Amino acid sequence: MALAATASLVLSGCTSGGTESAPKEKTKGATSESEVLTAYNPQPASNLQQGGKMTLPIVEIPDQLNPLHGDGSLYTSKIAWFYQPQLSFNDPKGNITYNPDYLADVKQATVDGKTQITYDINPQAKWNDGQDIDWTAFRDTWNALNGKNKDYVVGSTDGYSSITSVAKGKDAKQAIVTFSGPFVYWKSLFSTLVNPHIAKADAFNKAYVSTPHAEWGAGPYTISKFDAKGGTVTYKPNPKWWGAKPHLDEFTFVQMEVSASLNAFKNGQIDAVQAANAEELNQVKSVAGTELRRGTTTSNNLLVFNSTSPQLKDPVVRKALMEGIDRSQLAKITFQGLGYTEPLPGSFSLFPFQKGYQDNFGKLVKFDTEAAKKELDAAGWKAGADGVRAKGGEKLELTFPTIGDSATVKARATAIAQMMKNIGVKLNIEARPSADFNKVFTKRAFDIFGMGFISSDPNGMLYICQMYCSDSTLNVSRSVPKSMDEEVKAVTNLPTLDEQIAAGNKVELKAMETYGIMPIHNGPTIWAVKKGLANYGAAQFYGNYGVIGAPELIGWEKK
Repeated sequence: MALAATASLVLSGCTSGGTESAPKEKTKGATSESEVLTAYNPQPASNLQQGGKMTLPIVEIPDQLNPLHGDGSLYTSKIAWFYQPQLSFNDPKGNITYNPDYLADVKQATVDGKTQITYDINPQAKWNDGQDIDWTAFRDTWNALNGKNKDYVVGSTDGYSSITSVAKGKDAKQAIVTFSGPFVYWKSLFSTLVNPHIAKADAFNKAYVSTPHAEWGAGPYTISKFDAKGGTVTYKPNPKWWGAKPHLDEFTFVQMEVSASLNAFKNGQIDAVQAANAEELNQVKSVAGTELRRGTTTSNNLLVFNSTSPQLKDPVVRKALMEGIDRSQLAKITFQGLGYTEPLPGSFSLFPFQKGYQDNFGKLVKFDTEAAKKELDAAGWKAGADGVRAKGGEKLELTFPTIGDSATVKARATAIAQMMKNIGVKLNIEARPSADFNKVFTKRAFDIFGMGFISSDPNGMLYICQMYCSDSTLNVSRSVPKSMDEEVKAVTNLPTLDEQIAAGNKVELKAMETYGIMPIHNGPTIWAVKKGLANYGAAQFYGNYGVIGAPELIGWEKK
């Protein structure tokens, strides 16, 4: 699903998606997308015990560990969350509060019609290597993310491209940020900062590859052990931290496949596990001392059609393939045996429960096998004796990598392959381990690929460029032309939210007419956790992509 701490979207592998039908007394959460609910055991620091350990599974330990880099994934963001600066936090509805350990004060003003923000930085704030966190960190973050220097490989320039200056204030501990005009989403920017060591593009792109550089971090925890080959990242309290005291003595991420994580939870080796379908839920719901937490998912699962693949360069072909896919059948597979329903999704900018949502995809594509066949015929792809279409001696044969060992993912892929066969397309499924997700994504080693985007906040129109700008690393299909960039980027700079929603829906409809991405489902989120785990679970826009609260508030309730 897409990017990192300053971007709304973060990439992850396409999940099974789903929820559970466990006894009501043991679980809380949504049974339909119209029920916007959370379950994460919110607790203040005063209710948490001091000490203890926590171990969580992670799908992969990615090569790129810079959360602001375009190749960063959800898992990059998870790893960074505990040892890199977090200047602000979201509540479940996406309301933002600033972290006083980094920011003593934040003021907004309008100067000559332009939004201007003054950040007063905590005098104690330092990087782990001893350098002050000062106004230059805001300047360097803007320089890296504003899109002017194409040498920086970033996942998003949204918001930062609307800034005209970042200046020193009354002293080095004050940064003054000025936008080109009124800017609605200023609170969503500068949630983390670029360390001085990666201020230059080459270091920004390469320095964090396979190396976390704990000395360049700042926060309540620091990395005590990093072993990508062995699949573990371990944290301990940071002795150089000046702020609110963390509660855990040790915290560890362990890389494992879905099946392994379920077994590890049952055996008491990890403290929480995500269960994405009924089969997985049935394995963990009766584990002693388990609490099930589920809520509305702020994610989009989708199919990406690689427009640079030889057989998929023609948008008519891509549209025909989409018409040959029965999304309602895929939803039945995904939510089979579960007490959950949702309408077929039609937007990557807003969710159906948000104001202004429109089913833009549904206006363009409907499941119609016969129409798909006719369009492929008209495009010159004729069925051969073996039923597979060909054109110019080349067969319409495509690769479809799947990630992980989830039975639901496998079943969904098998169903898609049969749907493609029904219209004369041979789809070769390539099963890949979870650890290969970023490799498949960054190398674009696919014709069709199932993946997803998780949104960190409700401001979908702020991030429309991530989805549809031609140079966005998240525009994986590469179907939207450069000629649309100006129109896409203009949405974010409109002065009111209503204007942005109206313009954004028009832009999205036009971008979807390039037939590069197909929304499949949103689904709920469900976690099985050990009772007493606080500030963790299914929480919509809360904390780190709706799952993990502020690092210093992760821990165990007092007994």
